[in-house]
Amino acid sequence: MNIIKQTPEMILENWNFFAYAIESTARKIGEAYTPLQFYEVIDSGEATAFNVYEADELRGLLVLTDHNDRYTGNSVLHVDFVYLTGPSLIAELEETINRIAEEASFDQIEFRSPRRGWFKYLDAAGFKTSATFYKEL
Repeated sequence: MNIIKQTPEMILENWNFFAYAIESTARKIGEAYTPLQFYEVIDSGEATAFNVYEADELRGLLVLTDHNDRYTGNSVLHVDFVYLTGPSLIAELEETINRIAEEASFDQIEFRSPRRGWFKYLDAAGFKTSATFYKEL
């Protein structure tokens, strides 16, 4: 597996893939976000997008952000978005994210998803489960 950082120009050149990844994931999880919203955040430099390749085949999209936890002061690498196709690459992607976090000296990795399918995997990968509850107004 290989990930390649995407510039805003590269995203525009491959817009169909980018848009499909965002839209299909949003539908699956019942979210209303759009490809344009992700693009604007990436274009502003507040997030970084990576295309995920396996054997030179485009297999996914990864979007990362970072922040400092306001209470602990920990530097956090946040997995904002993951889209993968075909046979699961999640274990390899986790290794890649771990390497990115270690090389950049982050204190922790954070992952947010409403999809319950992630819980089993993330628990086995050493993530601590927490919950965020929200109500739309």
